[in-house]
Amino acid sequence: MALSKIFTVRYYAKNTGFFLVLFYFFFGIVPGGQLPSYHHTLIKGFTGSLDFLALVCLGWLLYNLKCIAFIVNVLSSKEHTFLYGTLGVLEGPVKWRTWLWLHVTLYAPVLIYSGVAALIAIQLHFHLSAVIIGLFNIVMVVAPLWLYDQKMKHPGTVSFLAKWQQWLNRTIRKPVWSLYGYELLNNNMKSLAIAKVVSGGIVIITCSLMGTAYDVRFVLVGFLVCILSQVVLIYNHRRFDDLYLSLLPQLPVQMWKRYVQTGLLYLVLLLPESILLTYRIWQQTTPAHIIMLVATGVSVLLLLRSLLYFPRMDQDRYFRWVLIIIVVLLFMGLARLYWYGIILLQVPALTIFYNRYYRYEAPLEKVD
Repeated sequence: MALSKIFTVRYYAKNTGFFLVLFYFFFGIVPGGQLPSYHHTLIKGFTGSLDFLALVCLGWLLYNLKCIAFIVNVLSSKEHTFLYGTLGVLEGPVKWRTWLWLHVTLYAPVLIYSGVAALIAIQLHFHLSAVIIGLFNIVMVVAPLWLYDQKMKHPGTVSFLAKWQQWLNRTIRKPVWSLYGYELLNNNMKSLAIAKVVSGGIVIITCSLMGTAYDVRFVLVGFLVCILSQVVLIYNHRRFDDLYLSLLPQLPVQMWKRYVQTGLLYLVLLLPESILLTYRIWQQTTPAHIIMLVATGVSVLLLLRSLLYFPRMDQDRYFRWVLIIIVVLLFMGLARLYWYGIILLQVPALTIFYNRYYRYEAPLEKVD
């Protein structure tokens, strides 16, 4: 069928690398004989916890948005305008069956895995989870059909995401220090979403493995692993500043305000993980421990950003420093030197920021 070549075959060919990574994660890291028990344990884990299931559904939603975006982009491309003369003339059940078939062929990996998960949930008597999975996937399959139909009827309309971005940029006044955050929401939403889904999963897994016996060291280790999922975003922060905010040092802003504003940006960046972590451990700990964890996360990100003001700090050296910092904090956490760890992070971060901020020059190849 011609439509399968235009949509299905091209979609899987374009995302070959993405599916290879998923295949390795789900099937390659476990010996063949242990695959059934591995996936049974995984499914038991997220169907037995509504929080974990919500995170899995969020991942499925992101994948569904990826499928929707691909079909909409194909319909929007100039070389496929002829589709409006073919798909556009379909009416009634034929039209809806065609769109359903096209979308299901792209959404099939999630549909198959979630179907197996629903069956296992029923077997384990997690009936609520099975119902949630079933209803969620019905919405994921049916809702896009209306969107495709509207796209065929109104080919020149702007997408909802584009309208949302336009509203965001037009309505909300953006301080200079928050521009990178808006850049992530507008043009790097995929990277931001991946980082947040990964870190959210780490928080849930950490709290689930810890059980009822609260151990701040165990939580600190999990939160530091969450920080690792944000380091690429911090590394790209330098590139964004080099490209679009190279004149920022010329503004009459005191140095301490610049440092505090950068910390505020990273506090907002860590807000989803912080809220989720607070929700999971609120009844087991004190506000001081939560403040300590969040302060540690912000301090790590500030130090990592300050290190990028050194010349020739390439990606290899950057990630080497990331590992060194995390390892040092892990040992300090084991020794219960939590607040000393924050001081150890803040002193070099502030020192480097003060001494390197005005001396930093963006490499020419990054601003051409």
